[in-house]
Amino acid sequence: METKKMTEEQMIEEINVLRNSPYVKLAKQTQNSMLRQKLYQLRSLDKKGRALAQALEIYMEE
Repeated sequence: METKKMTEEQMIEEINVLRNSPYVKLAKQTQNSMLRQKLYQLRSLDKKGRALAQALEIYMEE
């Protein structure tokens, strides 16, 4: 696959076009949703792990 040489102006123009693309917006929303879901999962696991450690009287350094 041959790469084409782009001027700085062409790159800026393409970036602006892509920024306004509905597909880019959809992908960003999906990515944010997945990150949020991962954050919630990790918080839940942290809470369960702390409860388990307390029940087993295990003390861990943070």
